[in-house]
Amino acid sequence: MRLVVICLLFALVGINQGATANAEAPVVKHPLAREHAITVDASVLMPPKPWSIPGVTESLQSLTASTTNQVKTVNLRPGRYMFTTTIISFSFTVDLEGKLDYSKMHDQCVSGRGTSALTVTCRYMMPQ
Repeated sequence: MRLVVICLLFALVGINQGATANAEAPVVKHPLAREHAITVDASVLMPPKPWSIPGVTESLQSLTASTTNQVKTVNLRPGRYMFTTTIISFSFTVDLEGKLDYSKMHDQCVSGRGTSALTVTCRYMMPQ
């Protein structure tokens, strides 16, 4: 009987140690679930205007919306997004490595392609 109890104790300790080892294993997120720190700088827009990345930041109508006089970092997953103010709007993408891309037609007014820093360099977008 003692032998059975001792064997059960060793079995329970072994199970517990296995559970602890699994609990300490690093969690690997799917590449599409990883968030990347993206810096947004639209400080060239004067006077300061509210800006938004719909679905990520506060809306333009919000009293707490981000404004262009502040450089802000937002966490974005890979995908397509829209940067918008009351005078400028354009789409951009974040790839699996957290690098930005946007249409070449915006090259005169946006910089940061291939980096994690989105910079608006014009006060107004020229009509295309």
